[in-house]
Amino acid sequence: MIKIKRDQIAGALLVIAGVVVAILVSQFSTPMTASYPGPKLMPLIAAFGLVVCGGGIFIIGTIKKGEEDPFLIKEGWLKIAVTVLLLIVYVLCLKYIGYLISTPILLFVLSTLFAKGNKASLKARIIFSVGFTIALYLIYVYLFGLSFPMGLLFE
Repeated sequence: MIKIKRDQIAGALLVIAGVVVAILVSQFSTPMTASYPGPKLMPLIAAFGLVVCGGGIFIIGTIKKGEEDPFLIKEGWLKIAVTVLLLIVYVLCLKYIGYLISTPILLFVLSTLFAKGNKASLKARIIFSVGFTIALYLIYVYLFGLSFPMGLLFE
């Protein structure tokens, strides 16, 4: 009997996710040119990365021999579910209140969620969330000349 390993499942899911992202991005109406890659470039790079990494994980999982370690405890699965839910809410918030408000809030909540057991102060999490948001904004808007969603409430 063939036993499917956790790495094979994870690798296959990553490949599928990459293909789905690539299909969705291909439906963007903005053309991608050398002078202006538009909103397609970064998601396509991410899709390519998902497919390559997922394929690698699948192959290594197929080749690897031996017993598997326990994957996640109940708390780990709960963190994954909360993170996925937060990302869904984040995408909706991007549409209505935009990048500059949604992103620092998401980063603060995620850093708080994953900081348990570490000594990450409230001040440090706030500085990280705001600083990372501003750094990404400046890089993408001023260096790459791209725009972020401002939100329907602010248009």
